[in-house]
Amino acid sequence: MKKNKLVSIVTVTMDRKEDVIECVESYLKNSYKPIEIIVVDNNSKPPLKTWFPKKYPKVKLISEKKDTGAAMGRNIGLSYAKGDYVVFTDDDAYADRDMVKNLVKVFEKKPKAGVVQPLVYDKKEKDVLQGAGHDIDLTTGRIRAWGVAEKDKGQYKGIREIPMSGCVWMVKREVFEKIGNYDEDYFILYEDSDFSLRARKVGFKVYCTSDAKTWHRSSYKKSTAHPFVTWLGITSPERAERVARNKLIYMRKHSPLFSFLFFLFILLPLYSLAHSALILLAGRFDILRNYLKGLFLGIKYALFS
Repeated sequence: MKKNKLVSIVTVTMDRKEDVIECVESYLKNSYKPIEIIVVDNNSKPPLKTWFPKKYPKVKLISEKKDTGAAMGRNIGLSYAKGDYVVFTDDDAYADRDMVKNLVKVFEKKPKAGVVQPLVYDKKEKDVLQGAGHDIDLTTGRIRAWGVAEKDKGQYKGIREIPMSGCVWMVKREVFEKIGNYDEDYFILYEDSDFSLRARKVGFKVYCTSDAKTWHRSSYKKSTAHPFVTWLGITSPERAERVARNKLIYMRKHSPLFSFLFFLFILLPLYSLAHSALILLAGRFDILRNYLKGLFLGIKYALFS
């Protein structure tokens, strides 16, 4: 009888007690064996170590003394992972019972697979999708995402090749051996897209399978809910800074030189003016301040790194 390969589950968390409990519980109940679960606590208040080990003695907890961000946090978790496959999941997502099993099946069917993601659904509207893969244009920087806010009617059925994964994804160990770990320049946001693109550049394929499912907390529940900033996707001051900064880092690292120069000197000024105007109309001066700060940091990185 064929022996299953070990799968490691890695999640990075901070100040999300209820979410991380729901996340961990879903993997403890999953149908695939063997697995190991690794939780990286980015200095939660109170720290997870004050209660988590007693509740989940079989889960590996790594306690950090500062917020390491998503990229470094995942790398820390990866350093403890022993699996042939590694699942990276946002801490506010929980998995279907058969998700891990069905992700592994894709690797068994597709020899060139390097990264595979499930369909991502909304926690509150459980038949509404949040994501089925995405892409980033290397000239305009615009993100194209499949499945966002769509009711699942089977339109993404089967195994589809996609450019990039996000929220929850499984990686074959060989990918890390060829391209290294997550790029810690990003801290949080864009590190998943960067990883997918780097994997594809060395010949791996990225897939999404409808047989695997996960449910993720709605993206904008903490936001101002003003339609202008919601449409921009920069619904908090911190996120505004990260999006503005990391888009520039991503474009600098991956765009062809001519495309990047066109983006930096032609498109970026137009985007910045339009975005700033929308944020001002929304009356969110706190978001505008951080958005401009992110632009400055991103331009500094792009020109001097």
